[in-house]
Amino acid sequence: MAHESFINHARYRYLRLSLLLILIASIAFIWHDPHPRPNGGTWLGYTLGGVCSLIILLLLYLGIRKRDYSSSMGTLKGWVSAHVWLGLSLLILSTLHSGAQLGWNIHSAAYLLLIVVVLSGLWGMLIYQRNPALMTGNRNQQTRLVLLEQIIQLDSEALQQADLISAELHHSVAQATRPNRSSNLLNRLSNRYWSDTARADRDADHAANVYRIEQTIATQMAASRSDQQVRYYRELLSTVSQRRLLSQQLGRDIQLQAQMEWWLLLHVPLSIALLAALLSHIVAVFFYW
Repeated sequence: MAHESFINHARYRYLRLSLLLILIASIAFIWHDPHPRPNGGTWLGYTLGGVCSLIILLLLYLGIRKRDYSSSMGTLKGWVSAHVWLGLSLLILSTLHSGAQLGWNIHSAAYLLLIVVVLSGLWGMLIYQRNPALMTGNRNQQTRLVLLEQIIQLDSEALQQADLISAELHHSVAQATRPNRSSNLLNRLSNRYWSDTARADRDADHAANVYRIEQTIATQMAASRSDQQVRYYRELLSTVSQRRLLSQQLGRDIQLQAQMEWWLLLHVPLSIALLAALLSHIVAVFFYW
């Protein structure tokens, strides 16, 4: 049995509904003969405008439904599926509503903002379909907490191993594994995030420091004349290298999550702005048009 996601929920129920709405609207658009040209002020324009407004309000309700765990109004997956497919249908329905007439006014502003919101939603759909699987694969089926614990353990082992060689090398390793306090979203998006509390990823300078300490260890190991010292260097190099790889995994994990967070910071304000533009559009049509 195929996995059901919000894309194919209930055998693509909302995709079929969206296509039906587009088909009916397209037939009506071709059939009616407005003068001098199609626009939002015809009977069909008002009808499609009402349909688009209802769909927008329905889509905005998803933000409430996501937080209403006791709701009996359908499943959350069903609401997300409707949000995606009905949202995409607005690209066609709103264009037919306006008759593709654009100008320097609030009506065109609302239409263009709708296009931006729908396209940002499409981008979000792709991210939410792709990133969770990428995050799971990147972590090798492990949780982020497990990766963090492994990094902490390797930090401790690296310092103990460096102690067996020299105090100077201990200091260098400690500097290379010291967390950076930067934790803003832009750094996380660029894979340059680390925080003391989350112990997540490193910034670019830190990654370079880890690489340099690996080179230092390898150089000192090649110059060592003691078999025991060579063994200590080899063990330390292995530990630091493992730690760097885990840190890269963790950085990628946080980068993928940050992309989803960034999308919400973009899509939600745009949706609120669309609601304000829609209300302005309606008021202008019924009171000042």
